[in-house]
Amino acid sequence: MKKNNILYIALLTLVLGVMTGCNFLDKNPDMRASIDTKEKVQLLLVSAYTDANAGTICEFSSDNVIDNNSPDEYGHCNNLLPLNKMYDEIFGWYPVVSSIQQDSPYNIWNGCYSAIAVCNQALKAIEELEAKGINMNAEKGEALMSRAYHHFLLATVFCHTWKDENQSKLDSGIYYMTEPETMVAPTYYRGTVYDTYKHIEEDINAALPLISDEYYSVPRYHFNVKAAHAFAARFYLYTRQWSKVLHHANLVLTTDDATTQAMLFDATYAKVTCTDITSEFNAWTDAKSPANLLIYTTKSSASYTAFASYGRYGFNRDARKYTTSSEGPCWKSRWPGYHVWSADQQYGSLIAWFYFLFEYTDKVNGYGFIHGITRAFTTNETLLARAEAKAQMNDLNGAVNDLRIWAQGYNVNNSMDTISDGVVDLTLGKIKKFYHKGANVNWVPVLHNTDICPSWVLSADQEAVIDCVLHFRRLETIHTGLRWHDIKRYGIEITHAQGTDPAHKLIWNDDRRAIQLPQEVILAGMAANPRVIVGDKVNTATQGGSLPLPSQPAVYSAAESMGLGAQLTIQDND
Repeated sequence: MKKNNILYIALLTLVLGVMTGCNFLDKNPDMRASIDTKEKVQLLLVSAYTDANAGTICEFSSDNVIDNNSPDEYGHCNNLLPLNKMYDEIFGWYPVVSSIQQDSPYNIWNGCYSAIAVCNQALKAIEELEAKGINMNAEKGEALMSRAYHHFLLATVFCHTWKDENQSKLDSGIYYMTEPETMVAPTYYRGTVYDTYKHIEEDINAALPLISDEYYSVPRYHFNVKAAHAFAARFYLYTRQWSKVLHHANLVLTTDDATTQAMLFDATYAKVTCTDITSEFNAWTDAKSPANLLIYTTKSSASYTAFASYGRYGFNRDARKYTTSSEGPCWKSRWPGYHVWSADQQYGSLIAWFYFLFEYTDKVNGYGFIHGITRAFTTNETLLARAEAKAQMNDLNGAVNDLRIWAQGYNVNNSMDTISDGVVDLTLGKIKKFYHKGANVNWVPVLHNTDICPSWVLSADQEAVIDCVLHFRRLETIHTGLRWHDIKRYGIEITHAQGTDPAHKLIWNDDRRAIQLPQEVILAGMAANPRVIVGDKVNTATQGGSLPLPSQPAVYSAAESMGLGAQLTIQDND
């Protein structure tokens, strides 16, 4: 952590130097002192969003990814390479020690704390401007909300799930940074999950009355009003404060079905009109789409794992079989809502929002970085959060209606079960029939809700609706990492078959559900996440040691990227 402090301060100084147009010949060597106007704070807050992708490490820890080198149903094994040695470690639930590059714990940690450092510096400047009588409410709201969000990202990756107010005081949290760094080597304390989540809630509550869309040229690149309430809805979903989920989701979606429906992603346009991966990617990530509430660019090479060149781990076999390649409670055979793209069906697939943009760093030689787009909050996911909250509050009819509205949005070419006027036929009876206790465990996994919190009890009907919510959320959030959050929240047990080794099982209370901190942070003195042996034996031999060199260059060839894109074809044509 001591090493990282230098990075945070250097990064912040660089951002501020660029922002103010200063150079080394300026008289004032402390760039932070130059944030002295409302406009400069607004410009600073452009950098208050991480460029690291916190979703990849979660996605590859979940059941949405399989190892193509493990035996398939016919006993066949491949001999494919991963994009990076890091993916072997992530998929095996081991600490990542082989890489500090894109999508690594190190990258996530630095990216989030760098964004938090910008928020804190902005808040310091805001305090000084407010003392001069300048109204800084909108800027303060954005800084507080972004600070809460980036701590939330860190907590959902590196900590155990929220359990309850007593048990969560026993699990390690992450350091909640609320002041600009003034020392090179401060001492940090992690606190508990309870502490972390209480700090997040305090920042959310302080920010919400202040958030405004007034100065944004493109609101969806910032924490606008709807995005802020969507974040609050997700936070309260994860902490099981159901009435607050409902409150904030309603502020995003309204309580009128037709209005809610109009705010969802236009799946018909994307699937019918977009005939190549780039155009569909643009549709999903469009800043003008009412479905996208907050989007930002990340430096991520994870989409390369969809191609055979790096295809050891991918969205394939059972991961695809029980999502896009199968039936549901209101559709037959295959998920009809969006295209599934594939470079080689044998090794896996991707959904268009997982595709990439290319940024040239050397146009002459054709090299650069690949970027992803993080759709941090969407109306579709917020609608499913509301459905879950209604089910937990025993408003089953309301929950089913929200699930029906969500399914209606993906009823492309009237391909779902419908009644009159193309209305999707989804009822509580159909849900109970599809997600019954004797159904495939992939549809009805064992939920360890009462193990996580003894007072968290569900009726049989509630559990059926929750199974439907989790199934729909899995479809909605493929590649984003949110499936891993759901696995943690409900204690769902999953297995990973890696190579020809016996499949490993991750049980509901396994310590590996809290991804290990970056090795650099541990070596600098931060307490590591515990790794008590529970269930499968955990390899603790990689807890320390010298820092590794990157095992895969982060700079890619434009020609290679374009060639990979040309390989993609629609896999799900009817």
